[in-house]
Amino acid sequence: MKTIMKTLLVSIASLSMMFSANSGELAVNGTAKATYNATSGDVTSNNGIGVTNELNFTASGEMDNGYTWSYSMELDPSTAGTADSTTTAPSGSAINDDTQISLTMNDLGTVKFCVSECGNNKKYGWDQSAYTSMTDTGHSSGIAYPSDEGAYATMQYHTPELPFATTATIAYGNVKKDGQSGNAKGTAAGNSINAYSLTTKPIDGLTLTGAYYDIEDYDDGSATENQFEEGGSWAATYASGAVTVGYGKSFKAPESTTITAGATTVEYYENTGMSIGYAVNDDLSVSFTREESEANYQTSATVSNDVEMDSIQIAYSLGGATLSVARAEYENVGYELNKDATETIIAMSFAF
Repeated sequence: MKTIMKTLLVSIASLSMMFSANSGELAVNGTAKATYNATSGDVTSNNGIGVTNELNFTASGEMDNGYTWSYSMELDPSTAGTADSTTTAPSGSAINDDTQISLTMNDLGTVKFCVSECGNNKKYGWDQSAYTSMTDTGHSSGIAYPSDEGAYATMQYHTPELPFATTATIAYGNVKKDGQSGNAKGTAAGNSINAYSLTTKPIDGLTLTGAYYDIEDYDDGSATENQFEEGGSWAATYASGAVTVGYGKSFKAPESTTITAGATTVEYYENTGMSIGYAVNDDLSVSFTREESEANYQTSATVSNDVEMDSIQIAYSLGGATLSVARAEYENVGYELNKDATETIIAMSFAF
């Protein structure tokens, strides 16, 4: 199945590229955002002020046969490396990453080639937070989430819209490097990923999503590996008037080299999320979100400390800018008993 899919995608893309393309348009967009973050509790963290510095360059055009194409590339500052490093760009250097090319073939669907982009993981498909998913961009909760094809270099196929506003995706990819250029080879000892997702809206207001992936380890068949990584998620949201509610779960079974040390080895993680958002008016939105994560060990008698997070958020549009305030409380960060924290984020963002 994987070989057939790879051959099909490459063939479609190759044939499509044979058609001449009209001149495209180039644009620059992004979000300018200033934040203040205050964290306290049983954590090592300082309050901080930050300003985003990410730019997204996009280009698009139309081909003679009616197909359309788009390209996007982000410039992000590197957080690794030192000034005297000969192998890694110094910290703060702008690097080319989060890159994708999409070819939309009308009723035939869309083919994408992506590096660090195009993730279809539905782990937050339920989230209605007014500002952001706090366990994703706030204080590190230590929750183990399923992986995503956006962490790889992938080629993908996205179906056109089917009955009940249904769309599906299939992706295959390998380990990448940010800024990976054309004709690049995969990492010598890198894993590959197969990923699938589905979104459908069977009735007005209801949205159902699901995703699944499995990792093909580069040394599959090794006698030392008894469980290969796989995972997935599902979520449901329902909107009625100004209120939207969401509920979902995600799972991750990490790669394991043993099935005998169950007292210290996690067999799988199970995460549960629920959220409610309320649009008070056209400018003001509020939300409440709860996340819980349980580590299930190979020995059922092993005591597990569940991670919990509650977040209250508010966002207010000022016309051209949005002011947001988010407050979160964390319990058992990193599955460590009584390692608790509180966090408050104040953000002002401007879209351009």
